[in-house]
Amino acid sequence: MKDNKIFNSIKSGLDLSEKILSYIAMIFLVVMIVIVSATVFTRYVFNFTLRWSDEVALLMMIWFGFLGMALGVKECIHLSIEFFMSLLPNKLQKIVYRIEDILVGLFGWFLLRYGWQLYNSTKRTRLPATQWSRGLLFIVLPIAGFLTIIYSLGKMFSIIEHDSRIATVEKCEGDE
Repeated sequence: MKDNKIFNSIKSGLDLSEKILSYIAMIFLVVMIVIVSATVFTRYVFNFTLRWSDEVALLMMIWFGFLGMALGVKECIHLSIEFFMSLLPNKLQKIVYRIEDILVGLFGWFLLRYGWQLYNSTKRTRLPATQWSRGLLFIVLPIAGFLTIIYSLGKMFSIIEHDSRIATVEKCEGDE
């Protein structure tokens, strides 16, 4: 009973983190679109460019991409070739998917470790237009790495379930 309560708490926490990340990523995408649109408009209509717009749009794009990558790990929507998996028996597919979870978690660990080093080496320098810390561009790497590790562990320990992971060969209409 106690384990079930802990399991449900962890699952709720992971689901809440997914919702929060989704909203943050949506905000970054909207802000990026507004900034780029305003930049294009002012450049071609008024022959004037906002100095800071490229840096902020780049920051939003980097954050959106890495947060989206972490969410993709949770939702199992990262790139994979299902055709070859569908040729394997279900038990072997489960083993391969576990190995995949381990490798994705290892990638998250590298993002966390080396992203933190990159952040530390760039946090004291400034971006030219906004004068923000250049570390803002790179702090998302360890954050995405941490989330990737957490989501991979969630999948490995079946806290995050995706029944659709088992691939099957669909019979074509003309085959009999």
